[in-house]
Order: sequence, then structure tokens, then C-alpha cells
Amino acid sequence: MQRMQHIIRFAIMASVIFAQVDDGSQAKPTAAVLDFDGSGITTQEAQVLTQRLGSELVQTNALIMVERNQMSEIMDEQGFQQAGCTSAECAAEIGALLGVQKMITGSFGKIGNSYTIEARMFSVESGKTEKTVSKTYKGEVDGLLTEIQIVAWELVGLQAPADLLAKAGITPPEEKVAEAKPEKKKGGSKWLRNTFILLLLAGGGAYAAMQAGDVPDLPEPPEPPASGGAMFMIGGGK
Repeated sequence: MQRMQHIIRFAIMASVIFAQVDDGSQAKPTAAVLDFDGSGITTQEAQVLTQRLGSELVQTNALIMVERNQMSEIMDEQGFQQAGCTSAECAAEIGALLGVQKMITGSFGKIGNSYTIEARMFSVESGKTEKTVSKTYKGEVDGLLTEIQIVAWELVGLQAPADLLAKAGITPPEEKVAEAKPEKKKGGSKWLRNTFILLLLAGGGAYAAMQAGDVPDLPEPPEPPASGGAMFMIGGGK
């Protein structure tokens, strides 16, 4: 009877995953998050922070996440406890039990007013770590939640949304590139163009005057711009 209950639960869980696949997410791997260890914080605080990470992983739309209540039910039935499961081998065993491709584990720490975040995602099949994200944050806990959300995006290899980066005081890479580009100065090119046109006009007028037997004085070229202009010399003088 108990075996039949396990089969039914696994069938329900598989149907949920396949339903997401039918929605066009066939390229997305399945994943689950184990409760992160806590150092300097309570177990309850570590669980709340882990839940925030899992919620943001769903927002990335890069993984098919197993819900925590489903994961807890299956682990309880099989006699597994998340507490103390810190090794990659233990996490991989739980991942195989859940039928997921990726497992995410890590830890939160606090020393004084500084927090540390260590998160890693590895393949259940190979046991190899695929991505590791480490951050140190100093400040109020509200800012820590924002850092955890950014960690979720970095774990899946994506850039966090601009609003999250702004909350953390981080300038998006594209804005940094835009700020680094110097503004082009147009004064020099405009002076060269005007001078060239004036010389052409003066040359044409002088040629006409030479034909008439009267050579006029050529007008002075315009003054070059104070800065950003190109200097050059007409003639062969050294």
C-alpha cells in the first residue's frame, strides 16, 4: 500500500513537470533548492532566505523548479532530512530521488554587520559544480534580500533586471559602456569644412580675376576653434 502511494506521488510530480514542458519549456532543466546552511543566523532565518532565492529562481524563467512542499513530502516519506545534507553526494542523492537535473545548495553567514552568500548549482547526473556565486554584503537585512535575488539570476547565467541592480547600487554594464564613450567634438571638423569651402571660393574668384587681368587679395581663413580642432598648414613651409 505504501509503495503504491509513492508511485502515485511520483506520477503526480511527473505530470506537473511534463505539463510545464508542454507549455514550451522543453529546453529548461528541472531543479530543486536545498535549505542553505546558516552561520551566525538562525535556522529559520536561513530557511526564509533560501525561500527568497527559490522564488527569484522561478522569476528567471530559466529552470523548472520543484515546489518546496512537494520536495518536503517526498523526502519525508523516504526518510531524508535536509538538515545536515551539506555534501555534494548527499545533495545529488536527493536530486536523483526528486528526479531533477540540477541541485542548488549553499550557505549564509553573518559576522557583525556583514553577510556572506555562497551558492552553487551542480549537475545531479555528473555531480560536477556548474556555477558558483559568492557575495559579501554589509548593511541592513532588506539589502541582503536584494543581493540574494541578484544571486539567483547569476546562478542561471543571466543579468539581473535593472530595478534589482539599482536597489543594490549597481550600474548595468550597458550604462557603463555608454558613460565611457567620450562625446565627439564637432568644432574641428566644422572649421576644416568651412575653411576648405572658403579656399575653393577664393580660388575660383582669383582665377576669374586673373582672366580679367586683376588679381584680388585673398580673404583670411576663419579662426580655428579653441579646442578639439585639427591644425594644419597650407604650403610647403617647414
